[in-house]
Amino acid sequence: MLSACSSLDTTLGGGTAVGEQQVRINTAPAQQQDVFADSALDLMVAEIALARGETEIAIERYLSLARSQDSIAIAARALRVALDGQDLEAAIQAAQRWVELDPERIEARQFIAAIYIRQDKIEEAFVFLNELIRSSEISDDQLFPPLLGILAREKNANTVLAVTQRIARENPERAYAQYLHAMLAAQDGRSEESLKYFDRSLAIEEIEGVHVTRARVLLRLGRTADAVVSLERAVEQYPDDQNLRLTYARVLVDAKEYEKARVEFEKLHQAAPEDAELLYTLGLLSLEAQRLDDAEKYMMMLIRLDQREDEAQYYLGRINENRRLYEEAIEWYRQIHAGEYKFDARLRIADLLGYLGRTDEALEHLDAMLKGSQSTGSLVRIYITKGELLRGARRYEAAMEVFNTALDIVPGNSDLLYARALVAERLGRIDLLEADILQILRTEPDNAHALNALGFTLADQTDRYQEAYELLERAIEIMPDDPAIIDSWGWVHYRLGKYDEALRYLRRALSRLDDPEIAAHLGEVLWVTGQQDEARDVWQRALKEFPEDPKLLQVMQRFIP
Repeated sequence: MLSACSSLDTTLGGGTAVGEQQVRINTAPAQQQDVFADSALDLMVAEIALARGETEIAIERYLSLARSQDSIAIAARALRVALDGQDLEAAIQAAQRWVELDPERIEARQFIAAIYIRQDKIEEAFVFLNELIRSSEISDDQLFPPLLGILAREKNANTVLAVTQRIARENPERAYAQYLHAMLAAQDGRSEESLKYFDRSLAIEEIEGVHVTRARVLLRLGRTADAVVSLERAVEQYPDDQNLRLTYARVLVDAKEYEKARVEFEKLHQAAPEDAELLYTLGLLSLEAQRLDDAEKYMMMLIRLDQREDEAQYYLGRINENRRLYEEAIEWYRQIHAGEYKFDARLRIADLLGYLGRTDEALEHLDAMLKGSQSTGSLVRIYITKGELLRGARRYEAAMEVFNTALDIVPGNSDLLYARALVAERLGRIDLLEADILQILRTEPDNAHALNALGFTLADQTDRYQEAYELLERAIEIMPDDPAIIDSWGWVHYRLGKYDEALRYLRRALSRLDDPEIAAHLGEVLWVTGQQDEARDVWQRALKEFPEDPKLLQVMQRFIP
């Protein structure tokens, strides 16, 4: 029984084990058997009391055994039982007995401070810990991490931070004292305070991991650029720390510095050439940077390794789409038979068949998808893809039928209403467009795309310019950088006769998005304002990229005989 109890879990709150030691009974040989029996009986009574929920009896028996036996394990067990029973006074006595038996064991002393903190005894906890720090002969890198682990588990954060802040102030020359408070302040969400103490610790010495934690705090504050700088310096200082470099690379992705991130991931890949996660990330970053050959290389390596095959096949399809190799893209998409990318791949096949002019084949493909079991969200996406396919083929009546059917199945869906409104505009059904958009705006008054669709249509096809202006003013306040909305905003200024403002906004829209409709609008305003040569240049550049765009051709035929 004694041997078994001496090896019981002696952690505080799930922390590091405090050690095991066989119970030693210091009695004369003649008395040893009786003492052994008494101790075994006390242990048995304590454990039975615990099992029956009689915590007070268990604490009393364990505390008595801790005093009478020279066993570190029993003292630590007494501490655990007392803490579980919320008897903090008994816990302090057990911890003090542990210190008596093992004076070099720092954790025992730290537990005493933690108990004071649970009692909100700030002064006692500070004095005890500060004396421990000042008198300890072990190095700070061994002294402070266990203390951090213990204090981080305490729930009364205000008391903990009051203690650690005093420790930091009383030990200004010790980097780990500043680091201790910084870490605990960060854990409690006190980001600005934690940064101040992180910087104080770094001014004294480098502590492993501090740059990573500091960067996370900066990210929490929305200071992404500062986080990048912090990690960049750390990587320069510790170039062989792969975990640090990985963190830096991921933060670069968050900061949208994709090319720098790609370079860092490439370095990580060189150190671990068959790491599937690194290959996948490198493939995505290369695709983002339009380094299509590199992207293809990494995705093919994943397939050869039999890792993340569905994702790799999907992105190989996207790579070939970017190359305008639509048949090859379709073949990659057809290979995806499972996983989260299967549905998107099947929709992409329909889109590409449409690009290739194989509209009927694309419609059959989508009808086959509709026959399967689909969620409401998936049904909406299939119907929108089908309707958009017909709209792109200028089969507007058929597209309208698709959206009417879909809205019978999913009434009031905003995406379907918006898609139907765009088809209604092509059919000259301004009444239906307005009704659908207003229905969307009743539930989503800040839907910028809906505001833009109605505002542009009113400006372009009616004389309700002031209504259009008010709608588009709301849209551009919500999404000031959207090229389509900037284009509409410029167009309504043109319709109101405000040509200078119209040109300014339309130039900005075209600089953000190379789009034939925007080029058509800008060219028209230029022509009307007497700048015909520039208008021709704008139209001709757009015509090279979009030779069959109907709106572009229509405006050119109207102004150039």
